[in-house]
Amino acid sequence: MSNVLIIEDDATVRENLEELLKFKGYTVFVSADGKKGLDMAFKKEPDLIISDIMMPEMDGYELLRNVRETPALTNTPVILLTAKTMTESRIMGLEYGADDYITKPFNAKELIARIANLIEIRRKLKAKAYLETNKTEVESTEDIFMRELIVLFANNLDKSHFAIEDVVVEMGLSKSTVQRRVKAITSKTFNQFLREFRLEQAKQIIEQRGGNISEIAYATGFNSVSYFSFSFKNYFGYPPTEIIPKDAGFI
Repeated sequence: MSNVLIIEDDATVRENLEELLKFKGYTVFVSADGKKGLDMAFKKEPDLIISDIMMPEMDGYELLRNVRETPALTNTPVILLTAKTMTESRIMGLEYGADDYITKPFNAKELIARIANLIEIRRKLKAKAYLETNKTEVESTEDIFMRELIVLFANNLDKSHFAIEDVVVEMGLSKSTVQRRVKAITSKTFNQFLREFRLEQAKQIIEQRGGNISEIAYATGFNSVSYFSFSFKNYFGYPPTEIIPKDAGFI
């Protein structure tokens, strides 16, 4: 399950948030001030941060600025907690890079929905970035894992038999650990993520006219051209032949 960091100096609000999120299955970390909260963010690298604005040691704006300037945290969703009367503060928070804000007292159902949506959006964006670029500028623990995984995928691209068992041997991790990490980071199963990586590579090769459809299918680890075409259309929404001009002459 996802990790959420709560930074709130009001003990009642902090405890209510912690109880609510734990009840919903989240792993929760808490801090009573901005400075300690930022240190905890560095150590825990949470999937989402909920922070009050007015806090001792470091306010929510300064905390947000530090989060956005830290490579491992720069894309972490941040929800700011504000009072209903703090309209200017809410605007300022969004200008500083907050992803959302919730007014106090908050509606529990609304808060949970916003948290789930922001975490899911972040996962989808990161998964897409890994698939398309094979690298990321952020070097968090999960990014290092994914970078190493992508390298293994790329080095074994043409091997249709390449599977999670090979990753286990190369990375020295258990099968369950690999499956859990891939699912947690991308919201996809290992096999789904591997298949989509192959398809993204195939699309690039087709666009670069690196061979005919059959050659590209086998070069990207598919042992059936029909299955490749089916998977390609299912993933991108159009068949692989649609990328190639009809006069190209190498389909």
